[in-house]
Amino acid sequence: MPLQTLAISMSDDTRAHLKDGGYSLYVFRPVASSNKTGVPLVWARLDPESYFSNIPVAFETEMFCAYISNDAIAVDATIGIGTSIAASPGQTAGVDAVGRMTATMAAPLDSIYIASTAATSYSCGLAAKFGSLAATPFCAFTLYPEGLVTMQPANALFVMWATSAYDPGVFMRQSLGPGLLVHFDDSTPRAVTYDITEAWQAGQAAWAQPIGSGTVLTSILISDPGRNHPDR
Repeated sequence: MPLQTLAISMSDDTRAHLKDGGYSLYVFRPVASSNKTGVPLVWARLDPESYFSNIPVAFETEMFCAYISNDAIAVDATIGIGTSIAASPGQTAGVDAVGRMTATMAAPLDSIYIASTAATSYSCGLAAKFGSLAATPFCAFTLYPEGLVTMQPANALFVMWATSAYDPGVFMRQSLGPGLLVHFDDSTPRAVTYDITEAWQAGQAAWAQPIGSGTVLTSILISDPGRNHPDR
């Protein structure tokens, strides 16, 4: 499966300041969807004890789990996986009357759909593995009875430093520190640096977009596919 990598380098001085300040590196994965119930969830957190002067962040571009959950979407609340099934772009994950899931090739090639025939509402979305960890949800939508949610996983990552302690799978409403949205248009690895006083640096690359503290994360991590298209 295609693997994308982001290398984050820093000086020993910056690393020491981040560690002393109790900063963690948060990782998010954006999606495109016309469904306005969607919210971003923390995908991964790297704590001070787990990072060095060069932090590699890697992700598979086609390996996902579609999931449903009985947990309600709420700010600062966790969405846990209830039922899930492996799903790749081009597939629809169906939810039957009792919440069982099956996957078929029935979606646009870049998208994953979740379609329900149940009479119950669920939260739903996509999950993926980070390193050796179990698959963790990185977005959540409301799936109404007989409803359909369309999602196109973006070939991008959002990374952010913050001192607040958020667990993976939690809906973080606003960015809590300096962040960077990194786009991967091809298989080329991306490399950036972080400095405690100068923030993120990527050589003015078009694929790197600095994101300020306090930004509403839904506005940058759940993008609209545009008019007259089921996906982007």
